[in-house]
Amino acid sequence: MKSPISHWSLVSRLMLGVLILSATGFAASDVAAQNMLETFLTHQIDDQLQNVVGGSIQRVQSAGVAPRPVEEEDDNPRRELKRAAKRALKQAPPAPLQSVPTSTSITLLDVNGKIVGAIGGDLNKANIADYVSGLTSTEVLKHNGTPFTIEAGDSKFRVLAKVLPNGVGSIVVAQSLNDLQGTLARLQFLFVLIGFILLALIAIAARAVVKIGLHPLASVEDTAERIAEGDLSARLPDAKPGTEVGRLVSSLNTMLARIEESFAARTESENKLRRFVADASHELRTPITAIRGFSELHRQGAVAEGAPTKELIGRIENESKRMGSLVEDLLLLARLDQSREMESKPVDLAKVVTDAVISARAAGPEHPVTFDAPSGDFYTLGDADRIHQVVANLLANARAHTPSGTPITVSISQDSDGIRISVTDKGPGLSEDVQSKIFERFYRADSSRKRTDGEGSGLGLSIVDAVMRAHGGRVSVESKLGEGATFTLFFPSKN
Repeated sequence: MKSPISHWSLVSRLMLGVLILSATGFAASDVAAQNMLETFLTHQIDDQLQNVVGGSIQRVQSAGVAPRPVEEEDDNPRRELKRAAKRALKQAPPAPLQSVPTSTSITLLDVNGKIVGAIGGDLNKANIADYVSGLTSTEVLKHNGTPFTIEAGDSKFRVLAKVLPNGVGSIVVAQSLNDLQGTLARLQFLFVLIGFILLALIAIAARAVVKIGLHPLASVEDTAERIAEGDLSARLPDAKPGTEVGRLVSSLNTMLARIEESFAARTESENKLRRFVADASHELRTPITAIRGFSELHRQGAVAEGAPTKELIGRIENESKRMGSLVEDLLLLARLDQSREMESKPVDLAKVVTDAVISARAAGPEHPVTFDAPSGDFYTLGDADRIHQVVANLLANARAHTPSGTPITVSISQDSDGIRISVTDKGPGLSEDVQSKIFERFYRADSSRKRTDGEGSGLGLSIVDAVMRAHGGRVSVESKLGEGATFTLFFPSKN
């Protein structure tokens, strides 16, 4: 079961924490201050009791209670102490034994603890004599002249008892602690009152400070609402980077930027997928429609037997091959998109390029292809068949988009960073807009680079780009309108 506090706002919970800590600090300081004050005042009372006891013993001795030789002493100590007390009282001894309104009391006890005289304590609610009665000289000696506290009903007394020098009894001086307790009670009330006032002021100040400190979080909330409504470009206002809120704002803005980029990339990917599916459907529909049409003609007997039938079957076969090639290209791109690992073996790039050039010369004799095989070793790790396909696609692309007789030049070079294979034609060239999109799937260049009907699937350069990326390399194009185009394959050095 959740605590009700968990439903409070962050400001309220922070204020509650501040108030609890403040109240705890006030309570601890109040208790410590009162204990220290009580200890100090008690020590002062103890010092006063020591002074009163010392002066009272001297006065009792001067009043005739001083020790006498043993042979002169009465054999009954009790009668002796009583007579001495009477003589002392008759002679009106000086303070503190004179009868004046005071909270300090002096009590004379015989050796058995019986009261033989008392003075003072008129301001006390309780009579301390009733509580010290029975305190024998032996018990007084046990206290060893140390003050102690006696509870007398609702009152407390600080008491100091000492045995008289002549040993005939004890003197007990007591001081009521009512004034001390009253002082501590008033001080406690003052502490509580001041504490409540300070807590109220702290609550007001803490709420203002917390609101100011958490103001950026309100901006976070507003920004989150805007993002929830679809505005992915919303950002938090800048804050001081050295503060916790500043670091939070910086992290959130970075996260929001990445989220926006991810959504944009996903949207672009979805758009590309939709275009790819539409283009693939269109490309497949053309041969399927042709095959269906030719089949209908043959079924209806619209084509005569013999050479026309053979021609019709040949067209069906060609359209089937075209559709099969398109499907194979799509499957290859799908495998490359899944980032499947390609074969990684040493490949002699010079030999691969030579084989691809020979095949290109046989496939398109109307386009002269020049390649001067360089001396030296040009090796990389990869899939020889796929690299051959990449070079062949570039040569087929050059033949398909340039007029007959256009020369094509192939070169290979090696630098410290890797190996480069270039295919250059002297065709009509490419515009900058076409260069930025030419490696997209099913993309068709503008009319200045005409494509021979029935050739290619529109995926050749897309396959080149995907295969090069799978090898850790890249393909690039440089071209100017009217000056031809150069496609470069780059294979980075692999240590």
